[in-house]
Amino acid sequence: MNKSVAQKTFRGAALLLICMLVMIGGLACSDNGEDSDEISVEQATNLLNRAVEYATSHGLDKLCGLSSSSLTCRKQWEDAGEWDAVPAEPPQVVDTYLIPTRKLEDGMTQRGGRLLVVSGIDGMGRPYRTEMLISSGGWLHGLSAMNVVYWSGASIEFDGDVSSTTTDDSGP
Repeated sequence: MNKSVAQKTFRGAALLLICMLVMIGGLACSDNGEDSDEISVEQATNLLNRAVEYATSHGLDKLCGLSSSSLTCRKQWEDAGEWDAVPAEPPQVVDTYLIPTRKLEDGMTQRGGRLLVVSGIDGMGRPYRTEMLISSGGWLHGLSAMNVVYWSGASIEFDGDVSSTTTDDSGP
């Protein structure tokens, strides 16, 4: 391998490592003045309203800018049917509750937040019910959401020491 290719490979690997460390730190830490355990229904609903605005105006970058993971947002958007599936009407909030922040066995912190359960009919006529977790600490500051693609049908499962997002294709 020539020296130039080896240097580029090393730089690429170093950049990837730095990005992964920043991402892990951003997910595990939230010390920006907002306490995820105290996010109000009004704050969470305001973020949901911005998500609706960005989705209906086809602003994918802005929509995914509200997400705790831009890559997950884009994947959910694709899986949900892209722009054809954006609901014509805003979702209805059918339930809301707080998820507490907690310390995991491995020493990491799992951020809590305000969970909104929303439902409606997507742009393709399919019913959806999605769990959207709004927490503090986005990439720079402020609030961010897991499952910001509110018509995706995704839910959040807390199983032991991990949380994950799943999609139920069977509808509400």
